[in-house]
Amino acid sequence: MRRFIRGLLMLAGALVLCACGDGRGGHWKEVERITGYKGKARVNPFLAAERLLNELGHHAHAAKSLGKLPQHDAVIFISGEDGLPQGRAKQLLRWTYSGGHLIYFLDGTRPYNDFETQFGSFISAMLLKEQKDPVLEQLGVGLQKRFPEEDLKELLKNNDGWQEAESEPDAQEKAPGKENVRLESDQEVTWNGRTYQLSLGGYQSLILKRKLLRGEFSAGAKDESLALHLRHGMGTVTLLAHARPFRNHWIGDHDHARWLSALVGENGSKEVLFVAASIGSFFGLLWQDGWMAVVTLALCLGFWLWQQMPRFGPLAEVELDSTRHFASHIGALGEFFWRMRRVALLVNSARDAVWERVRERLRSLDDGSRQMNDPLAEEIARRSGLPVKRVTAAFDVTPPNSAHQFVTLMRDLQAIRRAL
Repeated sequence: MRRFIRGLLMLAGALVLCACGDGRGGHWKEVERITGYKGKARVNPFLAAERLLNELGHHAHAAKSLGKLPQHDAVIFISGEDGLPQGRAKQLLRWTYSGGHLIYFLDGTRPYNDFETQFGSFISAMLLKEQKDPVLEQLGVGLQKRFPEEDLKELLKNNDGWQEAESEPDAQEKAPGKENVRLESDQEVTWNGRTYQLSLGGYQSLILKRKLLRGEFSAGAKDESLALHLRHGMGTVTLLAHARPFRNHWIGDHDHARWLSALVGENGSKEVLFVAASIGSFFGLLWQDGWMAVVTLALCLGFWLWQQMPRFGPLAEVELDSTRHFASHIGALGEFFWRMRRVALLVNSARDAVWERVRERLRSLDDGSRQMNDPLAEEIARRSGLPVKRVTAAFDVTPPNSAHQFVTLMRDLQAIRRAL
């Protein structure tokens, strides 16, 4: 069987090698691919924003989770990509109402490769369902998809062509009758007397049903905004459809860095917390960059285990209506006490049974002291056929620890009891 399996594996390997060519032998093809940042920037998409704010005098740092809330003059960057619980949303908005500044991202906080695709997986956008967000609900802000589902399917189908068209501004050709679907949107935002050129994006747009108050702004129309800055009590809330402007790859584009500085505050030193939706891990990076090797290794391991797994015979049928004899229970109980090293209990129980029979059958020879005297030992030896010394030893010897001696002693006691 093993020879057959090895031959099958060798045949499969030969077929794979033959398929790696055009009939004239294999050939190499070099493809250059940008794998993204390395080190901390690979797992922290806001590392450049943190360092920028630290250079401006603020205390910015990343947090894996938000435990105790900071002071009310701090700024919290937090993600709603995985959904916030109702209680956490109320807690954050209460903190904001007392004077804090909450910057809330709907998407774009995961540590994916910014050079490969702009906003992560298109499949997640296609499967995106309109669900209630507790933070947006309490602020009176709605959500809607930016693109119809058929446009996203077309974008996913022509993903490589879209990336090339993005790198070449003149390449704007697409299917007749359809415009290019662009996930990014250049916006001009005016706030506090300053104008900022921003490149925003995302799969969803924000809908504000009320009028903008003084000090508030919207990136685009209120019914299809990509960024909203709203007042909430004594504090403020900034809502972004995507974290694109503050990610490592785009923080230096347009006026993103200047806008980040204005949102946090150019004067004073504040504590700034970046709480991302997920922190990159070794296994996550391993699956992202080497999933083919991982799957192959798992299949080989499973095949090897299946090949090496021994067989233990057919499965035993369970007899639910079978009963065990009383002797089997006694035997199992004796085996249990032997394993627990309770030999004295077994020997004394057997001796007590013999003494009860002696009192019944040889009352005249028993003096009631539970000691073996000479007349009693001679009478028992005559009836059982055992030597007098073995009869005396059966009642007086210390319970042995050896299995052989224990069996001999118990056999003598049984023979005496049957003879009486």
